Amino acid sequence: MAEENQQPAEGKKTKKSKKLMTIGIVVLAQLVVAYFLVGFVLKRGADPQAAPATAAAPAKTAQTADGRTDPNFDHVFVVKDMIVNPAGTNGLRFLLTTIGLEVTSEATMQELQKRTVQIHDAIINILTSKTLPELDDINSRDSLKVEIKQKLNKDLTTGSVLNVYFSKFIIQ
Repeated sequence: MAEENQQPAEGKKTKKSKKLMTIGIVVLAQLVVAYFLVGFVLKRGADPQAAPATAAAPAKTAQTADGRTDPNFDHVFVVKDMIVNPAGTNGLRFLLTTIGLEVTSEATMQELQKRTVQIHDAIINILTSKTLPELDDINSRDSLKVEIKQKLNKDLTTGSVLNVYFSKFIIQ
């Protein structure tokens, strides 16, 4: 009698394990198919010959502040990861920012590279004169960009800064 009770329990276990194994195999098969489909799509996107004809479209042009067109934004001087303490924070808060300065020519880029210390000093003086509410207000960022642009243009001898971009602006 004891043997009869054990046989149905073992039968249930084998049915359960077969069911789990079947589900596992189906899930594994779906993962393999998904892996190859994603790989195929990514490979096709990276292959320039497989790209659609619109990829060969001409580069977009942008209008600069003085009305000229700049097709490639080739002249952008990047001031990376500046950390400053805003006014009135007593060193307890800080601003981390990366700024892109779009300039008129390669000669202006070279001047900015030579005058990196002066550029940093000018930007630090402007940013540390602002309070947290001034820096935190999105609407005042445009006026901050204009202020940076005007200060730097006063100091430049070749060319000028056309636009100022914040690619990173983190307040802690």
